[in-house]
Amino acid sequence: MHIDLPRDAASVCYVTTGAGTLEGRQTGEAIRFLAIPYARPPIGKARFRPPESLEHWVGVRSADSFASVAPQLPDPGFYPGDPDAMPPCPMSEDCLYLNVWTPVSPGPHPVLVWLHGGSQLIGGTSRPVYNGSMFARAGITCVTVGYRLGMFGFLELGKQLGTAYVDSGNCALRDQLAALEWVRDNIASFNGDLTQITLGGESAGGKNVAALMAAPAAQGLFHAAIIISGGADTVSSQAEAEAVAERIVSVGGVSASQLLDASTEQILTWQATLLRSGIRKLPFRPAYGGDFLPQSPLSTIKGGWGASVPLLIGTSHDESLPTVQAMIAEEPWQQDQLSHLDPEMLTAIEMRLRSVQPELTWRESRLRVLSAEEYGLPSLRLADAHASSGNPTWMYRHDRGLMAGPFAGFAPHVSDLNWVWGHLLDVPKLRGVDDLHVTVCSFVKERSASWDQYSIPRRRTAIFKNSRCVVDDPSRNTRGLFEDIN
Repeated sequence: MHIDLPRDAASVCYVTTGAGTLEGRQTGEAIRFLAIPYARPPIGKARFRPPESLEHWVGVRSADSFASVAPQLPDPGFYPGDPDAMPPCPMSEDCLYLNVWTPVSPGPHPVLVWLHGGSQLIGGTSRPVYNGSMFARAGITCVTVGYRLGMFGFLELGKQLGTAYVDSGNCALRDQLAALEWVRDNIASFNGDLTQITLGGESAGGKNVAALMAAPAAQGLFHAAIIISGGADTVSSQAEAEAVAERIVSVGGVSASQLLDASTEQILTWQATLLRSGIRKLPFRPAYGGDFLPQSPLSTIKGGWGASVPLLIGTSHDESLPTVQAMIAEEPWQQDQLSHLDPEMLTAIEMRLRSVQPELTWRESRLRVLSAEEYGLPSLRLADAHASSGNPTWMYRHDRGLMAGPFAGFAPHVSDLNWVWGHLLDVPKLRGVDDLHVTVCSFVKERSASWDQYSIPRRRTAIFKNSRCVVDDPSRNTRGLFEDIN
């Protein structure tokens, strides 16, 4: 037992880490510690530099409220009043903090470390869906990690500013690595099992998990992986990452050296200018070709050099619905709508689909090909590569439609998060439904899922809808549309 427990519920409790003592709070079946620093603040001269080791503090540090989120532009959500939008929160470049929810029982408990999503541009651990109480209730120690976003975490400045800034395009991944090292060194004090750590993430967070699976420095720091709506395709070569930095200088009318001393607000303004300039979708992404990621993550995993860990990977049925619904008319594809392919390629793929299914409306065909381009096929390629390298792999697809709102009846991007985090377990009409939270908890504890492993060519996939069923290769027709083009 490492946590000093209170005598009554909803009371303070204490834990001592390598950097000092924390004061948290027990509420019901969970003990919660918020805003735990895992590295020094990346401010001042530390901006665009790797995270530095944490300093020891004197006395007891309160861990009862969330830290500021990484600097980001406001999240408009997918529609006005979207409950899944990132709520307004205090922002600061001093953002390298994590949170821990752990069961009251002594453990040791299996650990889930979670990387939030948000296009590498928005998001944070204070988003309500990332409340880890339900995992603690299920006997899991849950850790959520804040990290640098946008230009602060993914801007490659080595060519612009010299050797001290080489590989600055992976500062966010280095933040996540520092958080994993903190977990290795401290999670036993929170009754976590440091030999049973699962690294998970959704959307951008899932893509970062894939990158860390391929990063030599992260090997051995986690023992299983969960990737939701991710994949390993959304990365840049060093040359592509340098081109984004050059474009910032060009469209922002700023010299690279000015980035070091500019205000947070000014950098966000330049970032907004870049995003409006017609650049491809999701320009801030991990960069390979340097020390941190020598090769592309997919090549590394396909070659068998990545993390040999069990993998649970999945997507939602209607991932790109918000983007397609926002289209006013059927217009030519634009580069800033696409994460991986160019407009001409996706146009050719869409024409193939319409030739075999002419009954589809233009929105239906666009939803199918865009969901595949950004989420479906990258996830399939990663599953193929990981399983072909001899690693246990399980794939699922979330088909449960939302119950309310403009996307009711559909399963768009992020619609699975409340299921994964267990927030729908107490909804009376959903009790007893075979849900993703139970699957994720079982995977964290057992490092396996209850259906057949994924393999080529069968590609067994669990479909979560009204109930769960397991089918062979449910995406074969969509995958065939992209053959010989991508």
